[in-house]
Amino acid sequence: MFRLLGRAFPGVDAERVWHRLDLHQPREGEQLIEARIDRELLAPWRRALAWASVALLVAGVVFIYGVAPRLTLGPAAHVLLALGCGVLVHGLFILLVHEATHGNVFGGRADRWLGNAVMGALLLPFMAESYQAQHLVHHQRTNREGDTNWTPLRQRIWRRSRLLYALYELVPVLNNLDRLRERWPKERAQVLLSWAVAALTVVALRPGLVWWLLVVVGLNTINTLRLWAEHYGAWRGRPSNTYWCPLGFGIGNHEVHHRKASVSAAALWLGLWFREKDGSVFTSPLRVFAKGHGHFRAFQPDFTGDNV
Repeated sequence: MFRLLGRAFPGVDAERVWHRLDLHQPREGEQLIEARIDRELLAPWRRALAWASVALLVAGVVFIYGVAPRLTLGPAAHVLLALGCGVLVHGLFILLVHEATHGNVFGGRADRWLGNAVMGALLLPFMAESYQAQHLVHHQRTNREGDTNWTPLRQRIWRRSRLLYALYELVPVLNNLDRLRERWPKERAQVLLSWAVAALTVVALRPGLVWWLLVVVGLNTINTLRLWAEHYGAWRGRPSNTYWCPLGFGIGNHEVHHRKASVSAAALWLGLWFREKDGSVFTSPLRVFAKGHGHFRAFQPDFTGDNV
């Protein structure tokens, strides 16, 4: 892999990229390999990649809510398939909603409309408008006071019992209510679009309530494991970890993402191959229960436990 990298980008120091020295000890004029991949390799293909992502979304939604629920399977296999479809929903959410939040799909205001429409297609219209607002605040205040990923309620539960905290995070939908304590500005047209697309999806594909609930459980589980992989662990001065996530579309290249959120998912995915990983979503529970580990917010000098 590093030989291919060297051929595509002559002069790249593989050791520096692997150990993230280009992030932490940058040389004068040095650019992140992901930024170079975006600019020098993917730039001519950005519009084609955007439409390919939309096509993948349509195919994914048809499979998740139209084809998969009707497959002839035993009860156990049916449940496992629904939970697995939740992982696919998570991937499509990252690829389009998350990317649109950062303006990395088509760019401009079109991405805001796209992100809300996609949330409807994935049957998550109750997150319309709110997700984008709270996620951008998370980037603005990462590991600092007001970070929407570490709320006062989470801190209180964590302090009482880490097991109770883990169980709380694994409860779908309700585990997001504390993130909505602030009143995020919303455009009614954007919210209506999301609900209209959701209604169209339900009418066209008729997935069934139980199937949808199982998909949401799978989605919430992989999303929780991903969040633990990102900003939990033993503090090493990094804003986030770098990790592996199934169907993550580059989201595991998370430290680079926080350093430069305008880098596309495709560039993050390619760059992730050349980055040393801190772990994966499957080892992330260790970051919750291991001694000396916690959310990176709790390691900051201004943290008292009462000011989150």
